[in-house]
Amino acid sequence: PYLGLWARLAGFEIDDLESALAKQTTLRAPLLRSTLHIVTARDYAWMRPLIQPALERAWQGFFGARKSGIEHAPLCEAARELLAPGPLSLSQLSDGLLKTFPQWNKEAMEYGARAHLTLVQIPPAGRWRGGSGANYALHPVTLGESQELVRRYLAAFGPASPRDIAAWAGFSAIGKTMEAMRGELTEYRDEAGRALYDLPKAKIVDGDAPVRFVPEYDNLVLSHADRSRILPDAYRKLILLSAGRVRATVLVDGFVAGAWKIERDKKTATLVIEMFQKVKKALLEEEAEALLSFAAPDATSTAIQLKV
Repeated sequence: PYLGLWARLAGFEIDDLESALAKQTTLRAPLLRSTLHIVTARDYAWMRPLIQPALERAWQGFFGARKSGIEHAPLCEAARELLAPGPLSLSQLSDGLLKTFPQWNKEAMEYGARAHLTLVQIPPAGRWRGGSGANYALHPVTLGESQELVRRYLAAFGPASPRDIAAWAGFSAIGKTMEAMRGELTEYRDEAGRALYDLPKAKIVDGDAPVRFVPEYDNLVLSHADRSRILPDAYRKLILLSAGRVRATVLVDGFVAGAWKIERDKKTATLVIEMFQKVKKALLEEEAEALLSFAAPDATSTAIQLKV
């Protein structure tokens, strides 16, 4: 998240996010695609109930037969009791659950509680340099409006199709929500004649987009049903790897054109850039040097290695 915010916000500093996490005005919690995300506490409260069905489907799909026999109501009741005295790690939580339900799979219970309860990580989890294992606590929520979820998506990724929004949020009733919003949204057509929607005041800007280095698992790469809008089909297997891994990417004019990683050798940091198409090194250098300055401030020397 630090690198993702750095790529988006001018002047972003590591302490900006660490301070917000320490104050818990910003939270780290399972959210979209059942993976950990950073979100403001205010937004978490209304977004979390909306994506509950998606979290449950992810749990069911991932654990299959291992969740056989598990009933989520007594599981959640027992988990709440265990969490009442204070935060626990997921391992501590599942150890306690196993004492109550020895016939159920420990790992399936652990992630079942994670999917069904509004659990957030508490500080120091989420710090820039990491730290000890994360502890979780329950966080209060209030059901929000699905239309606001659509507006938030379009503000970041529009114009987009209903399928794009559903892929991002896992919100199965998105079609009905979009239909109810047609009067307030601007409609476009893509090259194939498919309807794309955007916020009414959003502008489509002509011209080249600046080079950006975005981190692993970034929403820019993952938040469309049709990922070819950002990730050319020819590069999919180079970015989307086995076991759900997603490489850090280089965006040129808004499209994935390469991948990157930082290699450390004692006090030396080398930014290794693998481009999938020919590009002048000068086009990348300014942003690459800024990335090294942000991501490796302790390095006594830095280098940029370009592979094409």
